[in-house]
Amino acid sequence: MVLDSTAIEMKDLSIGYETDYGVLWAVKGVSMNVPIGASICIVGESGSGKSTLGNAIAGLLPPYTVSKGILRVFDKIVIDNEKRDYRDIHGKIVVRIPQNPLSSLNPFITINEIFFDAIRARYRGITKDEIRRIIYSSLDYVELPRDVLNRYPHQLSGGMAQRVIIALAIALNSKIIVADEPTSSLDAYLRGLIATLISRIVRERNITLIMITHDILLASKICDKIAIMYRGYILEFGETKELIERPYHPYTQELIDASKLSKKDRMSNFMKSIGGKISGIGCIYSERCPYVFGKCSVHPEMRYVNNRGVACWRIFLER
Repeated sequence: MVLDSTAIEMKDLSIGYETDYGVLWAVKGVSMNVPIGASICIVGESGSGKSTLGNAIAGLLPPYTVSKGILRVFDKIVIDNEKRDYRDIHGKIVVRIPQNPLSSLNPFITINEIFFDAIRARYRGITKDEIRRIIYSSLDYVELPRDVLNRYPHQLSGGMAQRVIIALAIALNSKIIVADEPTSSLDAYLRGLIATLISRIVRERNITLIMITHDILLASKICDKIAIMYRGYILEFGETKELIERPYHPYTQELIDASKLSKKDRMSNFMKSIGGKISGIGCIYSERCPYVFGKCSVHPEMRYVNNRGVACWRIFLER
């Protein structure tokens, strides 16, 4: 049973895509509790399933997906195996910040109309003056000028469009933000600006953040906890500082090395790649892992070791 302090609860959640060759499972048996006000980064390569997991939380799964397990958002079960119900959740309680914000803004109406329509739908019976007050307060919070309301989405820069989406989340009093690679299409200055803004919102407004990213360096600066995802599985999950300083899973260590988070790699311009090939049987990381041994012929279930979730036989035997 989900506790009052829990924003998101997943129990053995799997999400797959129907294909001509059967179901392709992108998320495999994920179990996780996310407290209210927490910031969790889901880190992984392209194709790891992280965006599918984010879309499941945000209520944006396409109709050709199938699901197993339980996903609860606050006190509402939104996925119960094949049953789904996102009423009063999607676009209200949960807002998604996409990689390309312009894809989420109606190109045929002004920013002012976008805000008015969304706020009217969220708060029935609200007056125009109250709507304007909410809009102005939200724009001020993200440091956008009010004349942005007269523009159409295509007239905004990438950074401005991202801040419009964030301001909209504030205006709707959203409780959960799912940010899917929100800084990857921006330059270095805007990446820092948006990252700082998201961190500030989470801290000051007690919003729960699910950040989807391939960048473990960015994750280390924003999130309380990090979940490492690979081929649909969570391989490691724990407090950010401890996970970065003492990674348990070999894949986590490889991601840290590749990101130049380690002191050794900061001194070099060389970016390390992760070698090997994708494993077919046994531990899904076995054919890329430098520590593979006999037990790795079977994929391990996640266990908690020193308050750290990890799926690695070597760690189980060492601890």
